[in-house]
Amino acid sequence: MQTPVRAGPGTPRSRNPRSWAGSARRTWARHPQLGLALRAAIAATIAWALARLLPGPAQEYPYYAPFGAVIATSTTLAGSARSSAQSIAAIAIGAAVALAGDALPTPTVATIGIVVIAGVVLAGWDRLGSAGSWVPTSALFVLIIGGGDPIDYVAGYAGLTFFGALIGMAVLAAFPPLPLAPSQTELGRLRDLLADQLGDLAEGLRQEHPPSQDEWRTRMRSIDPVLAQMRTAVQQTDEARRGNRRARRHQQDAERQYAQARALERLTLLVEDLTQLIAETERSELSEVALGPTLRPTAAAALRGLADALRSVEGATAGPEATRAAYDALDGLIGELRRVRATTDHDLFAASSVVVAVQRCLAAVVPEELAREEAPD
Repeated sequence: MQTPVRAGPGTPRSRNPRSWAGSARRTWARHPQLGLALRAAIAATIAWALARLLPGPAQEYPYYAPFGAVIATSTTLAGSARSSAQSIAAIAIGAAVALAGDALPTPTVATIGIVVIAGVVLAGWDRLGSAGSWVPTSALFVLIIGGGDPIDYVAGYAGLTFFGALIGMAVLAAFPPLPLAPSQTELGRLRDLLADQLGDLAEGLRQEHPPSQDEWRTRMRSIDPVLAQMRTAVQQTDEARRGNRRARRHQQDAERQYAQARALERLTLLVEDLTQLIAETERSELSEVALGPTLRPTAAAALRGLADALRSVEGATAGPEATRAAYDALDGLIGELRRVRATTDHDLFAASSVVVAVQRCLAAVVPEELAREEAPD
């Protein structure tokens, strides 16, 4: 048996090529901007090389071809086609405005003012989207740079931009992106934030006395920005599937993400309602609170169990142990509520609302029947 050789301080450690490749693939998947930059560079380079071979005005303005290629490069094929069409339309409208202004019998200073006014007004057309700003820019380019021969300039400017946009879309169609990893990251961020919010509620209820209104306010997290980012990421992934030859291979993953997004949106509304309910009915300023010292500990345990179940989600399912523990904690809260109701004349309507809200949140994470099926015997 040979003795293993230990690497000394100056000996370089060998690295597994597979780990390098796996790490590179994960980095590439999580940062779609890297792929976007590479596609834009490839498209711009091809557009420049081909534009140099074209006759006529293209020889004077070849730089507009890579410009169009970069405009057309987007994170989705549908987005690329949309942005290209809007940009080309804006450039064409601006060129038309400039040609019309150039035909007016007015001094150059007055013509520039008229063209800018018309261009800015037309830039507000909603069909042009964010590309509307190119209308006055294009108009000024044609009027000032192409003043000596505006027709040739318009042909070179608009024509080469369109030519470059076609190359950009062709490159994107050949190497279509499907940003599943970024949207999965945003789903995880929202899930963790909701779990943290539930954990903050549980910590508030574990205190001997209920928090004040101001104390509850400090425990309320801002969920809307993260929810908006999740929606944008998932919508972008859904849009990327259109006309994407890779979409069929990843159809199941994309549909699973879409289902997770809808479930998280419902859960977000439920958690926000639950947070508002507890903050309004269980605070120190009230003479009569919803839970009181008897129900607060079990309610805190139910919220903590719900948060743990949410954090245990891997892919589309929560961990069986965390889910079972969460339902056990919920059963404990329900049992304690029944015991208190039997010994008091209060209706405990607010406390019952808290129980129902926790129950609905937990069912949104994983249905009770599924949790019982997965529970160990």
